[in-house]
Amino acid sequence: MTKKIISVLLVLSVIFLFASCGGKDDNTTTEPESYVLPTKIVEADISLPYTSSDSLVAYTVKGSLNGDLIPIMYESLFTPTDDGKGMPLVAKNGEIEGTKVTVFIKSNVKFSNGTVLTANHVKTSFEKAKNNAFYKHSLKNIASVSVKDDNTVIFNLYNPDPMVLNVLDFPIIAVSGKNTYGSGKYCLKYLEETAYLQVNSFHRDYKKTWHKQIALYDMSGISGPIYPFKANQISVYKQDLSDGSYVNLSSFTVSQNTNNLVYVGINSNWAGSITSLDWVRQAINIGISRSSITASSFLGQGNTVITPFKSDYYQLNTENLASASGEVEKAIGILERNGYTTVNSEGIRTNGNNSLKLSILVCSENQYKVSVTEAVKKSLEELGFGVVITEKKTSEDFINALKEGHFSLYIGEAQLTSNCDLSEFFTEKGNLNYGISQEFFKDFDAYKKGTDSTMTFVEAFSTEVPFIPLYYRKTVVSVNPNITGPVNGYCVYSDIGEWKVRKEK
Repeated sequence: MTKKIISVLLVLSVIFLFASCGGKDDNTTTEPESYVLPTKIVEADISLPYTSSDSLVAYTVKGSLNGDLIPIMYESLFTPTDDGKGMPLVAKNGEIEGTKVTVFIKSNVKFSNGTVLTANHVKTSFEKAKNNAFYKHSLKNIASVSVKDDNTVIFNLYNPDPMVLNVLDFPIIAVSGKNTYGSGKYCLKYLEETAYLQVNSFHRDYKKTWHKQIALYDMSGISGPIYPFKANQISVYKQDLSDGSYVNLSSFTVSQNTNNLVYVGINSNWAGSITSLDWVRQAINIGISRSSITASSFLGQGNTVITPFKSDYYQLNTENLASASGEVEKAIGILERNGYTTVNSEGIRTNGNNSLKLSILVCSENQYKVSVTEAVKKSLEELGFGVVITEKKTSEDFINALKEGHFSLYIGEAQLTSNCDLSEFFTEKGNLNYGISQEFFKDFDAYKKGTDSTMTFVEAFSTEVPFIPLYYRKTVVSVNPNITGPVNGYCVYSDIGEWKVRKEK
């Protein structure tokens, strides 16, 4: 749910991929000295943060703090997975045949009011999601939905999509009067106007659920998580690193996967930069050490990739792709074959007349982005490039510099959808197409329409190198050390009913 919310907000903004430009100092939190923690009304072993200033109902929630709680209460057909196949949740399975997707629903799934979930609920929920700001972008390739029977729903696509099951993660709801119900493990309740979560007695895993109630702690008006967490008022707290800051709250942390692709943008269009030469782009793509760059930036929270797709994607053949650790000798071989055989006193390769010099543009408000830039610079210098870092203090200045087009490389971050839609990079109206040759748009169009296979597109991508994918970054979730059960994944709360809590003596 959270990644959906971020994704669409970024699509609606011109600075879509450059989220994370608000900066704060690491490990600093300011709280009033007279700060007093309110007491929880619901006593429970687990307490999760939320805000009363936002809704806790699917399709009306606006922020990520409450958005993280939605999957606990509202299940979807599938949960996104890195392999692109989607993990069935309410669905038994899905069959993809060209532009037709048939989804079979599990029998006797019940909402928290006892109503049996049917294909009609899926259709109604899809129609809400299709018109909801947080979901419509990821669902834009779905033209229509129809009900075959109570347990079968058919989605019709505009274009084939091998990862379509990953975006069928919209909340399925039942509406009765003014109330909205979900089929998740928990449902929303109130005690003396205080919200909490009550186990859904109709859920199929009801007997496996240890925690019958989960407290919700209101973070409204609280400027930081440090006091509520240290006082055990909240059991977990997620920090998505998007503002360039991190507060160390616990010795126990887990990582949550996201669709945030961190990459090096390349200017192929400006003749004033050596990056306009395809062999230069290829040498950089092959030679830089993605694994080192990943380890030394964003707290090391990232899954390294060679292509725009996640490395576990089921249609990806990684045998002939570049090494994540970099192939320095191979990259230098490309440079030498094109005449850059000499290294001058500054360590920069030259052909006698020209030197391999370039600059990297970065928004310096986010120090994590700066750390990415420094790691990329170091890796490029090992290949013999002379590198200058150009910092822009604000996102506005950064965007303006990209629009001017006089840059070699830049550090970008894109919030992609769960089916890895790259349209923002490779379409004329895309918000992320800075420096990319429009000739490559044709390759993407052929892939998007299903004319070219995934690997055909990847081969074309590796030849053109329109940008250099580095890694999909993660968020960090601090967990009370007395809790066991939270694991790395997309939704840290997915197995919350089975978390174990060691009571302090």
